[in-house]
Amino acid sequence: MYEDFFGLKEKPFNLTPDPRFFFLSENHREAFEYLLYGIKEKEGFILITGEVGAGKTLLCRALLDKIDSTSTDTALILNPALPELQLLQTILGDFGIHGGGTKRELLESLDQFLLRQQAQNRHSILIVDEAQNLSPAALEEIRMLSNFETETEKLLQIIFLGQIELKEKLALPQLRQLNQRISVRYHIRALKEDEVPRYIHHRLRVAGSTGDIEFNAGALDAIYRYSEGIPRLINLASDRALLAGYVQQSRQIGPTMVVKGLKSLQGEDVPLAPRRVWRRWAVGTAGFLFLAVALLAVMVLADPKSAWFSERIPSAGGSSTFALSAKSQPNQSAGALYSVQLGAYRTDAEAREAARNADASGYPLFLSRAESIDDANSYRLYIGKFAQRAEAQGVADSFGKLGRFSATQVVVISNQGESSRP
Repeated sequence: MYEDFFGLKEKPFNLTPDPRFFFLSENHREAFEYLLYGIKEKEGFILITGEVGAGKTLLCRALLDKIDSTSTDTALILNPALPELQLLQTILGDFGIHGGGTKRELLESLDQFLLRQQAQNRHSILIVDEAQNLSPAALEEIRMLSNFETETEKLLQIIFLGQIELKEKLALPQLRQLNQRISVRYHIRALKEDEVPRYIHHRLRVAGSTGDIEFNAGALDAIYRYSEGIPRLINLASDRALLAGYVQQSRQIGPTMVVKGLKSLQGEDVPLAPRRVWRRWAVGTAGFLFLAVALLAVMVLADPKSAWFSERIPSAGGSSTFALSAKSQPNQSAGALYSVQLGAYRTDAEAREAARNADASGYPLFLSRAESIDDANSYRLYIGKFAQRAEAQGVADSFGKLGRFSATQVVVISNQGESSRP
Protein backbone atom coordinates (compact mmCIF):
# COMPACT_ATOMS: atom_id res chain seq x y z
CA MET A 1 0.00 0.00 0.00
CA TYR A 2 2.78 2.46 0.92
CA GLU A 3 5.56 1.02 -1.26
CA ASP A 4 5.19 3.51 -4.14
CA PHE A 5 5.20 6.53 -1.83
CA PHE A 6 8.43 5.43 -0.14
CA GLY A 7 10.03 4.20 -3.37
CA LEU A 8 10.23 0.60 -2.21
CA LYS A 9 10.17 -2.49 -4.41
CA GLU A 10 8.37 -4.50 -1.73
CA LYS A 11 7.24 -4.31 1.89
CA PRO A 12 10.35 -4.41 4.10
CA PHE A 13 8.76 -5.75 7.25
CA ASN A 14 6.76 -8.76 6.13
CA LEU A 15 6.56 -11.56 8.67
CA THR A 16 7.36 -14.26 6.10
CA PRO A 17 10.77 -15.93 6.61
CA ASP A 18 12.49 -14.56 3.49
CA PRO A 19 16.24 -15.31 3.81
CA ARG A 20 17.10 -12.16 1.82
CA PHE A 21 16.11 -10.17 4.90
CA PHE A 22 18.16 -12.26 7.34
CA PHE A 23 20.01 -9.88 9.67
CA LEU A 24 23.20 -11.06 11.31
CA SER A 25 22.88 -9.69 14.80
CA GLU A 26 25.48 -10.84 17.29
CA ASN A 27 23.16 -13.61 18.49
CA HIS A 28 21.98 -14.73 15.07
CA ARG A 29 25.52 -14.82 13.75
CA GLU A 30 26.61 -17.02 16.65
CA ALA A 31 23.59 -19.30 16.20
CA PHE A 32 24.39 -19.58 12.48
CA GLU A 33 28.00 -20.45 13.24
CA TYR A 34 26.92 -23.09 15.75
CA LEU A 35 24.69 -24.66 13.10
CA LEU A 36 27.41 -24.67 10.46
CA TYR A 37 29.90 -26.11 12.93
CA GLY A 38 27.52 -28.87 13.99
CA ILE A 39 26.81 -29.79 10.38
CA LYS A 40 30.47 -29.74 9.36
CA GLU A 41 31.46 -31.92 12.31
CA LYS A 42 28.44 -34.20 11.78
CA GLU A 43 27.21 -33.84 15.33
CA GLY A 44 24.16 -36.01 15.92
CA PHE A 45 21.68 -33.53 17.41
CA ILE A 46 21.68 -29.71 17.35
CA LEU A 47 19.26 -27.64 19.43
CA ILE A 48 18.44 -23.97 18.70
CA THR A 49 15.90 -22.28 20.98
CA GLY A 50 14.52 -18.76 21.29
CA GLU A 51 11.54 -16.67 22.30
CA VAL A 52 8.47 -16.41 20.07
CA GLY A 53 9.38 -14.18 17.12
CA ALA A 54 13.14 -14.31 17.77
CA GLY A 55 13.88 -15.35 14.17
CA LYS A 56 14.36 -19.11 14.41
CA THR A 57 12.47 -19.93 11.21
CA LEU A 58 14.28 -17.21 9.26
CA LEU A 59 17.56 -18.60 10.58
CA CYS A 60 16.48 -22.00 9.31
CA ARG A 61 15.71 -20.60 5.84
CA ALA A 62 19.06 -18.83 5.74
CA LEU A 63 20.74 -22.12 6.65
CA LEU A 64 18.97 -23.94 3.83
CA ASP A 65 20.20 -21.26 1.42
CA LYS A 66 23.75 -21.80 2.68
CA ILE A 67 23.74 -25.60 2.51
CA ASP A 68 25.27 -27.03 -0.65
CA SER A 69 22.45 -28.98 -2.29
CA THR A 70 24.92 -30.84 -4.53
CA SER A 71 26.25 -32.74 -1.52
CA THR A 72 23.41 -32.52 1.02
CA ASP A 73 19.76 -33.53 1.15
CA THR A 74 17.45 -31.97 3.71
CA ALA A 75 14.00 -32.69 5.08
CA LEU A 76 12.26 -29.69 6.68
CA ILE A 77 9.29 -30.33 8.98
CA LEU A 78 7.35 -27.13 9.68
CA ASN A 79 4.35 -28.66 11.41
CA PRO A 80 5.56 -31.49 13.65
CA ALA A 81 2.36 -31.79 15.70
CA LEU A 82 1.48 -35.08 14.03
CA PRO A 83 0.94 -38.67 15.18
CA GLU A 84 4.18 -40.64 15.18
CA LEU A 85 3.45 -42.70 12.06
CA GLN A 86 2.28 -39.68 10.07
CA LEU A 87 5.34 -37.73 11.21
CA LEU A 88 7.60 -40.50 9.94
CA GLN A 89 5.75 -40.53 6.60
CA THR A 90 6.20 -36.76 6.34
CA ILE A 91 9.94 -37.02 6.99
CA LEU A 92 10.40 -39.67 4.31
CA GLY A 93 8.25 -37.73 1.87
CA ASP A 94 10.37 -34.60 2.33
CA PHE A 95 13.49 -36.64 1.59
CA GLY A 96 11.73 -37.85 -1.57
CA ILE A 97 11.48 -41.41 -0.29
CA HIS A 98 8.54 -43.52 -1.40
CA GLY A 99 8.15 -46.66 0.67
CA GLY A 100 5.63 -48.92 2.33
CA GLY A 101 2.94 -47.78 4.74
CA THR A 102 3.83 -49.68 7.90
CA LYS A 103 6.30 -48.32 10.40
CA ARG A 104 8.72 -51.16 9.75
CA GLU A 105 8.56 -50.63 6.00
CA LEU A 106 9.07 -46.90 6.38
CA LEU A 107 12.13 -47.39 8.58
CA GLU A 108 13.61 -49.92 6.13
CA SER A 109 13.12 -47.45 3.27
CA LEU A 110 14.81 -44.71 5.26
CA ASP A 111 17.71 -47.00 6.18
CA GLN A 112 18.30 -47.91 2.53
CA PHE A 113 18.12 -44.25 1.49
CA LEU A 114 20.66 -43.17 4.13
CA LEU A 115 23.07 -45.96 3.17
CA ARG A 116 22.89 -44.90 -0.49
CA GLN A 117 23.55 -41.33 0.59
CA GLN A 118 26.59 -42.40 2.58
CA ALA A 119 27.94 -44.45 -0.34
CA GLN A 120 27.66 -41.39 -2.58
CA ASN A 121 29.35 -39.22 0.06
CA ARG A 122 26.18 -37.19 0.51
CA HIS A 123 24.94 -35.70 3.76
CA SER A 124 21.37 -36.10 5.12
CA ILE A 125 19.89 -33.54 7.52
CA LEU A 126 16.48 -33.52 9.20
CA ILE A 127 15.34 -30.08 10.41
CA VAL A 128 12.32 -29.84 12.71
CA ASP A 129 10.94 -26.32 13.22
CA GLU A 130 8.53 -25.50 16.07
CA ALA A 131 9.85 -28.64 17.74
CA GLN A 132 8.26 -27.67 21.06
CA ASN A 133 5.01 -28.99 19.54
CA LEU A 134 6.39 -32.53 19.36
CA SER A 135 4.94 -34.91 21.91
CA PRO A 136 7.38 -36.85 24.12
CA ALA A 137 6.49 -39.98 22.14
CA ALA A 138 7.29 -38.24 18.83
CA LEU A 139 10.58 -36.93 20.22
CA GLU A 140 11.50 -40.45 21.25
CA GLU A 141 10.68 -41.71 17.74
CA ILE A 142 13.00 -39.09 16.26
CA ARG A 143 15.71 -40.11 18.71
CA MET A 144 15.45 -43.62 17.37
CA LEU A 145 16.20 -42.32 13.87
CA SER A 146 19.65 -41.29 15.10
CA ASN A 147 20.45 -44.98 15.50
CA PHE A 148 20.98 -45.18 11.74
CA GLU A 149 24.77 -45.14 11.68
CA THR A 150 27.90 -46.87 10.54
CA GLU A 151 30.85 -47.78 12.73
CA THR A 152 32.35 -44.34 12.17
CA GLU A 153 29.54 -41.80 11.67
CA LYS A 154 25.87 -40.97 11.97
CA LEU A 155 23.88 -41.34 8.76
CA LEU A 156 21.27 -38.76 9.75
CA GLN A 157 21.84 -35.40 11.39
CA ILE A 158 18.90 -33.85 13.28
CA ILE A 159 18.34 -30.16 14.07
CA PHE A 160 15.61 -28.99 16.47
CA LEU A 161 14.42 -25.39 16.43
CA GLY A 162 11.88 -24.41 19.06
CA GLN A 163 10.68 -22.14 21.81
CA ILE A 164 12.05 -22.32 25.35
CA GLU A 165 9.32 -24.82 26.26
CA LEU A 166 11.30 -27.35 24.23
CA LYS A 167 14.14 -27.25 26.75
CA GLU A 168 11.66 -27.95 29.53
CA LYS A 169 10.21 -30.87 27.59
CA LEU A 170 13.67 -32.33 26.91
CA ALA A 171 14.33 -32.25 30.66
CA LEU A 172 11.59 -34.83 31.26
CA PRO A 173 12.93 -38.10 32.71
CA GLN A 174 11.59 -40.18 29.79
CA LEU A 175 13.59 -38.04 27.33
CA ARG A 176 16.92 -38.11 29.13
CA GLN A 177 18.51 -40.30 26.45
CA LEU A 178 17.62 -37.76 23.77
CA ASN A 179 18.69 -34.83 25.94
CA GLN A 180 22.09 -36.43 26.53
CA ARG A 181 22.67 -36.84 22.80
CA ILE A 182 22.28 -33.14 22.00
CA SER A 183 25.87 -31.98 21.60
CA VAL A 184 25.34 -28.47 20.19
CA ARG A 185 22.95 -26.02 21.89
CA TYR A 186 22.31 -22.32 21.41
CA HIS A 187 19.62 -19.93 22.68
CA ILE A 188 18.79 -16.90 20.52
CA ARG A 189 18.26 -13.76 22.56
CA ALA A 190 16.55 -10.53 21.54
CA LEU A 191 18.38 -7.83 19.58
CA LYS A 192 20.36 -5.32 21.58
CA GLU A 193 19.13 -1.74 21.53
CA ASP A 194 21.95 -0.54 19.28
CA GLU A 195 21.18 -3.34 16.81
CA VAL A 196 17.58 -2.24 16.21
CA PRO A 197 18.43 0.77 13.96
CA ARG A 198 20.77 -1.41 11.88
CA TYR A 199 18.10 -4.11 11.64
CA ILE A 200 15.52 -1.62 10.37
CA HIS A 201 17.99 -0.04 7.92
CA HIS A 202 18.99 -3.48 6.62
CA ARG A 203 15.41 -4.47 5.84
CA LEU A 204 14.66 -1.11 4.24
CA ARG A 205 17.74 -1.44 2.02
CA VAL A 206 16.84 -4.97 0.92
CA ALA A 207 13.34 -3.72 0.06
CA GLY A 208 14.82 -1.05 -2.23
CA SER A 209 15.16 2.04 -0.04
CA THR A 210 17.70 4.62 -1.23
CA GLY A 211 18.15 6.04 2.26
CA ASP A 212 15.48 8.76 2.25
CA ILE A 213 13.31 7.02 4.87
CA GLU A 214 14.38 8.11 8.34
CA PHE A 215 13.29 6.62 11.63
CA ASN A 216 14.36 9.30 14.10
CA ALA A 217 15.75 8.59 17.58
CA GLY A 218 12.35 8.89 19.24
CA ALA A 219 10.78 6.42 16.81
CA LEU A 220 13.61 3.93 17.31
CA ASP A 221 13.27 4.25 21.07
CA ALA A 222 9.51 3.63 20.91
CA ILE A 223 10.00 0.59 18.67
CA TYR A 224 12.63 -0.86 20.95
CA ARG A 225 10.55 -0.36 24.08
CA TYR A 226 7.52 -1.95 22.44
CA SER A 227 9.40 -4.89 20.92
CA GLU A 228 12.13 -5.34 23.57
CA GLY A 229 14.33 -6.40 20.66
CA ILE A 230 12.13 -9.24 19.34
CA PRO A 231 12.43 -9.13 15.51
CA ARG A 232 8.81 -10.06 14.81
CA LEU A 233 7.55 -7.23 17.01
CA ILE A 234 10.06 -4.83 15.45
CA ASN A 235 8.60 -5.76 12.06
CA LEU A 236 5.04 -5.14 13.23
CA ALA A 237 5.89 -1.78 14.78
CA SER A 238 7.98 -0.62 11.82
CA ASP A 239 5.41 -1.66 9.25
CA ARG A 240 2.62 0.23 11.00
CA ALA A 241 4.89 3.24 11.50
CA LEU A 242 5.50 3.35 7.74
CA LEU A 243 1.75 3.14 7.17
CA ALA A 244 1.24 6.07 9.54
CA GLY A 245 3.98 7.97 7.69
CA TYR A 246 2.25 7.28 4.40
CA VAL A 247 -1.05 8.60 5.77
CA GLN A 248 0.73 11.80 6.83
CA GLN A 249 2.79 11.87 3.59
CA SER A 250 6.03 12.01 5.54
CA ARG A 251 9.27 10.10 5.01
CA GLN A 252 10.45 11.15 8.46
CA ILE A 253 9.13 8.60 10.95
CA GLY A 254 8.72 9.87 14.51
CA PRO A 255 7.53 8.33 17.78
CA THR A 256 3.92 9.54 17.38
CA MET A 257 3.71 7.62 14.10
CA VAL A 258 4.98 4.48 15.83
CA VAL A 259 2.39 4.78 18.61
CA LYS A 260 -0.43 5.60 16.18
CA GLY A 261 0.55 2.65 14.02
CA LEU A 262 0.54 0.27 16.94
CA LYS A 263 -2.81 1.59 18.14
CA SER A 264 -4.24 0.85 14.71
CA LEU A 265 -2.83 -2.65 15.03
CA GLN A 266 -4.06 -3.35 18.55
CA GLY A 267 -7.02 -1.02 18.77
CA GLU A 268 -5.98 0.15 22.24
CA ASP A 269 -3.26 1.93 24.18
CA VAL A 270 0.15 0.46 23.48
CA PRO A 271 2.26 -0.68 26.44
CA LEU A 272 5.90 0.38 26.09
CA ALA A 273 8.39 -1.51 28.21
CA PRO A 274 10.60 0.54 30.58
CA ARG A 275 14.06 1.26 29.29
CA ARG A 276 16.86 -1.26 29.78
CA VAL A 277 18.67 1.11 32.14
CA TRP A 278 15.91 0.49 34.66
CA ARG A 279 16.13 -3.27 34.27
CA ARG A 280 19.75 -3.25 35.27
CA TRP A 281 18.87 -1.73 38.64
CA ALA A 282 15.37 -2.80 39.61
CA VAL A 283 15.03 -5.47 42.28
CA GLY A 284 11.27 -5.33 42.83
CA THR A 285 8.22 -3.07 42.83
CA ALA A 286 9.51 -1.69 39.55
CA GLY A 287 6.56 0.35 38.37
CA PHE A 288 6.02 2.33 41.58
CA LEU A 289 9.70 3.07 42.17
CA PHE A 290 10.27 4.09 38.55
CA LEU A 291 7.50 6.68 38.68
CA ALA A 292 8.58 7.97 42.08
CA VAL A 293 12.22 8.42 41.06
CA ALA A 294 11.30 10.01 37.72
CA LEU A 295 9.03 12.52 39.48
CA LEU A 296 11.75 13.32 42.00
CA ALA A 297 14.34 13.88 39.27
CA VAL A 298 12.04 16.22 37.34
CA MET A 299 11.31 18.26 40.48
CA VAL A 300 14.98 18.43 41.45
CA LEU A 301 16.36 19.45 38.07
CA ALA A 302 13.54 21.82 37.22
CA ASP A 303 13.90 23.93 40.36
CA PRO A 304 17.24 23.86 42.18
CA LYS A 305 15.90 26.29 44.80
CA SER A 306 13.06 23.97 45.78
CA ALA A 307 12.79 22.30 49.19
CA TRP A 308 14.62 19.25 47.85
CA PHE A 309 17.86 21.19 47.81
CA SER A 310 19.92 23.02 50.38
CA GLU A 311 21.95 26.09 49.58
CA ARG A 312 24.83 25.87 47.13
CA ILE A 313 27.95 24.37 48.66
CA PRO A 314 31.30 25.53 47.22
CA SER A 315 33.42 22.64 45.95
CA ALA A 316 37.13 22.22 45.40
CA GLY A 317 37.08 22.77 41.66
CA GLY A 318 35.50 26.22 41.70
CA SER A 319 32.06 24.76 40.99
CA SER A 320 28.81 24.79 42.90
CA THR A 321 27.06 21.57 43.78
CA PHE A 322 23.39 21.24 44.63
CA ALA A 323 23.02 18.59 47.35
CA LEU A 324 19.96 16.96 48.87
CA SER A 325 19.00 18.66 52.10
CA ALA A 326 20.15 17.07 55.31
CA LYS A 327 16.64 16.34 56.48
CA SER A 328 15.99 14.15 53.44
CA GLN A 329 19.16 12.08 53.95
CA PRO A 330 20.11 9.61 56.69
CA ASN A 331 22.71 10.79 59.16
CA GLN A 332 26.21 10.46 57.71
CA SER A 333 29.25 9.49 59.72
CA ALA A 334 32.35 11.63 59.66
CA GLY A 335 34.70 11.10 56.76
CA ALA A 336 34.51 11.00 53.00
CA LEU A 337 31.49 10.20 50.89
CA TYR A 338 31.57 9.18 47.24
CA SER A 339 29.52 10.05 44.19
CA VAL A 340 29.70 9.13 40.50
CA GLN A 341 30.18 11.77 37.83
CA LEU A 342 28.22 10.65 34.78
CA GLY A 343 29.41 13.38 32.44
CA ALA A 344 30.31 17.02 31.77
CA TYR A 345 28.13 19.11 29.43
CA ARG A 346 28.30 22.48 27.73
CA THR A 347 24.74 23.53 28.46
CA ASP A 348 22.13 23.10 31.13
CA ALA A 349 19.81 21.48 28.54
CA GLU A 350 22.39 18.80 27.69
CA ALA A 351 22.85 17.98 31.37
CA ARG A 352 19.11 17.70 31.93
CA GLU A 353 18.74 15.41 28.91
CA ALA A 354 21.44 13.15 30.35
CA ALA A 355 19.60 13.20 33.68
CA ARG A 356 16.46 11.92 31.98
CA ASN A 357 18.46 8.93 30.76
CA ALA A 358 19.64 8.22 34.29
CA ASP A 359 16.60 9.02 36.40
CA ALA A 360 15.25 5.47 36.38
CA SER A 361 18.18 4.04 38.30
CA GLY A 362 16.76 4.78 41.73
CA TYR A 363 19.73 6.92 42.87
CA PRO A 364 19.48 10.67 43.65
CA LEU A 365 20.83 13.03 40.99
CA PHE A 366 23.06 16.08 41.55
CA LEU A 367 23.70 18.91 39.12
CA SER A 368 26.92 20.93 39.39
CA ARG A 369 27.60 24.21 37.60
CA ALA A 370 31.13 25.62 37.35
CA GLU A 371 31.54 29.27 38.18
CA SER A 372 34.56 29.71 35.90
CA ILE A 373 33.64 31.01 32.44
CA ASP A 374 36.76 29.31 31.05
CA ASP A 375 35.29 25.87 31.63
CA ALA A 376 33.67 24.80 28.32
CA ASN A 377 31.85 21.88 29.94
CA SER A 378 30.54 23.80 32.91
CA TYR A 379 27.63 21.51 33.81
CA ARG A 380 28.34 18.20 35.51
CA LEU A 381 25.91 15.48 36.42
CA TYR A 382 26.45 13.25 39.46
CA ILE A 383 24.49 10.30 40.74
CA GLY A 384 24.26 8.87 44.23
CA LYS A 385 25.97 9.32 47.59
CA PHE A 386 27.91 6.28 48.78
CA ALA A 387 29.70 5.55 52.02
CA GLN A 388 31.91 2.93 50.36
CA ARG A 389 34.13 3.61 47.36
CA ALA A 390 33.63 0.07 46.06
CA GLU A 391 29.88 0.62 45.84
CA ALA A 392 30.37 3.88 43.94
CA GLN A 393 32.84 2.20 41.58
CA GLY A 394 30.35 -0.57 40.87
CA VAL A 395 27.72 2.00 39.90
CA ALA A 396 30.26 3.84 37.72
CA ASP A 397 31.21 0.61 35.94
CA SER A 398 27.58 -0.31 35.31
CA PHE A 399 26.67 3.09 33.87
CA GLY A 400 29.86 3.08 31.80
CA LYS A 401 28.70 -0.07 30.05
CA LEU A 402 25.50 1.60 28.88
CA GLY A 403 27.24 3.67 26.21
CA ARG A 404 25.53 6.96 27.02
CA PHE A 405 27.80 7.54 30.02
CA SER A 406 31.19 6.34 28.81
CA ALA A 407 33.20 8.90 30.84
CA THR A 408 31.96 7.92 34.29
CA GLN A 409 34.27 8.36 37.27
CA VAL A 410 34.12 8.25 41.05
CA VAL A 411 34.52 11.56 42.90
CA VAL A 412 35.12 12.15 46.61
CA ILE A 413 32.73 14.31 48.63
CA SER A 414 33.75 15.32 52.14
CA ASN A 415 31.21 15.44 54.94
CA GLN A 416 31.02 19.21 54.33
CA GLY A 417 29.97 18.59 50.73
CA GLU A 418 33.26 19.47 49.02
CA SER A 419 34.09 17.30 46.04
CA SER A 420 37.32 16.42 44.32
CA ARG A 421 38.47 13.83 41.83
CA PRO A 422 40.51 10.93 43.20
